[in-house]
Amino acid sequence: MIATKSSINIDLFLENCIEQKFPFALYKMPNTSQVKLIVSFDKSENRKRIDFDECGSGFVMAPYDKENELPYFYKNDFEVDIKDFSDIEVPEYLKDKFELSKYILSENFSLKGKNDSCDRQSHKKKVEAVIVCIQNGEAKKVVLSRKKHLGEIAENNLLKGFQNLSKSNPSGFVSLVNVPWKNQIWLGASPEILVSQDENGMFKTVSLAGTQSAIDKNGNEIRPLDALWSHKEIEEQAFVGRYIINCLKKIRVREFLEEGPKTVKAGNLLHLNTSYSIDTKEINFSNLSSVMLDLLHPTPAVCGMPKEAAESIIEKIEEYDREFYSGYLGPVNIDNNSHLFVNIRTLKIENQQVYAFAGGGITEDSDPEKEWNETEIKLQTILRSFS
Repeated sequence: MIATKSSINIDLFLENCIEQKFPFALYKMPNTSQVKLIVSFDKSENRKRIDFDECGSGFVMAPYDKENELPYFYKNDFEVDIKDFSDIEVPEYLKDKFELSKYILSENFSLKGKNDSCDRQSHKKKVEAVIVCIQNGEAKKVVLSRKKHLGEIAENNLLKGFQNLSKSNPSGFVSLVNVPWKNQIWLGASPEILVSQDENGMFKTVSLAGTQSAIDKNGNEIRPLDALWSHKEIEEQAFVGRYIINCLKKIRVREFLEEGPKTVKAGNLLHLNTSYSIDTKEINFSNLSSVMLDLLHPTPAVCGMPKEAAESIIEKIEEYDREFYSGYLGPVNIDNNSHLFVNIRTLKIENQQVYAFAGGGITEDSDPEKEWNETEIKLQTILRSFS
């Protein structure tokens, strides 16, 4: 017997999931129009170390601080492909979970009462403090970030925010994730793969660092082929690449394909990118993704080098909890594919207040004013989600 299905407006469905504290993730894969929704009806905090071979099918939401907090795993209880952002087909037994009539939906995703909690001079002083640490030999690179209070939600059509961000970031991993145990919703467009493994066993990770605007001072788009990079930016990206190769050496993997660095466009930004691919079947290492995930996170692209020293400096100087910013997220074992991305170009909604995050790699050649400007440029990516 085939179960009957009913149509439910996707906005109403998501609002109900939030109201009833069901974990869910709506996401779009890079360079595609493929949008998928995964919902878990298990309201308990399912937190565990991620092993691709054992965790089953679902979605992962992991914090930056892996030493003190385990990732959340959203079991794939309900999965649907989103085609036109209007109605979705759900089994009749799921429709019974929801009271659809009580919601009045906004048409837009917008803000009111902007209030920046991190001013220019404060951030520049922190950059200067990091440079002193580097000059004293404590680290070679430190990724310093800031948290910006964007204001309060005025109109709260989350789906509209997701659509806006998908349109402005076609090459990004765009996601809208409900974290009910923290009463938080995270919306982002990550340009950076942490680890992925497809149905054929091909593993991939990237070294992505170095940032500049994709628009020149005259308002014209800069083609990736025409981008010019400073010594500081090239060195910053090379730190990440060397770290990835060292991780592979630790587990005695020497057979990999390295491509790059090359300039890639991500929304309104250009980055230097090198990709590393490995055929896990050829080297007989089926669990490579799980092992590399543990070794890589957090990478020098969000932390620094050496890792332990950089983490210590970040804890001392940043003065805020990154939470899920610069952690990782993505689908695991969905259609025999797993794709985890670094959670950057992201914002958090909590108690109707909106906070965005941005950071940059600091070396001894860094200029505090330029580092501030880089964070401002990066914040523009996520601001495009608002109507």
